[in-house]
Amino acid sequence: MVTVRLPQSELEKHLGARPKHVFISGASRGIGEAIARRLGEGGHRISLAARSHNPLLGLARDLGLERAHALQLDLASDQAIDDAIVAAESRFGPIDILICNAGTNGPTPLSDLSAEGRARFRHIIDVNLTGTVFLAQLACAHMPPGGRVVFIGSVLGRFGAPGSIAYVASKHAIQGVVRTMALELAHRGIRVNALNPGWVDTDMARASMQAIADKRGISLEKSCSSSSTASRCGA
Repeated sequence: MVTVRLPQSELEKHLGARPKHVFISGASRGIGEAIARRLGEGGHRISLAARSHNPLLGLARDLGLERAHALQLDLASDQAIDDAIVAAESRFGPIDILICNAGTNGPTPLSDLSAEGRARFRHIIDVNLTGTVFLAQLACAHMPPGGRVVFIGSVLGRFGAPGSIAYVASKHAIQGVVRTMALELAHRGIRVNALNPGWVDTDMARASMQAIADKRGISLEKSCSSSSTASRCGA
């Protein structure tokens, strides 16, 4: 058997230089939790933020309470965003690495003209775009030279997907945010990037795909294999 070692990414090199203060939104489950556990192995100080506070407390204990703490964060609330950044910087100092992972999804088909549909649309945009940008603005205010901002986007930042106008629009918009922030922060030596994964088997992704399958009256596996939803499943 031949073991292939992939080249170390610039972010990994940066993280390996010295312990950093890493702020991760949406850290209570899925991709955010996996990132937190991976970075926890490197001895970094980690601010864990999410709406679900109890799972974060367990994660903080797993990582070690001397270098990880849990913060309640609802990206639909300006006050919650302000409070989370203040609490994070009060505990561990300026944020070196910001990982904007939190997000939400829900059906927003073009045909839905209801008040509930409009409210759902606004909430998805508030969380995935507006609140995420506000979080990045605050985190970057005191970020030292050499800082990093990483947005967890989606492959749907490149494609369309029937029935998900709000989610797709928010992920397309994040690409523009990344490009603009990168230009604005370049003179401070802060890099801004986006990761755009395809299908990742998380609770939110599976719930979204299950809702599509239920609406079409087919199995989740068949929904994932169909051409209209293949991009969501990482195809």
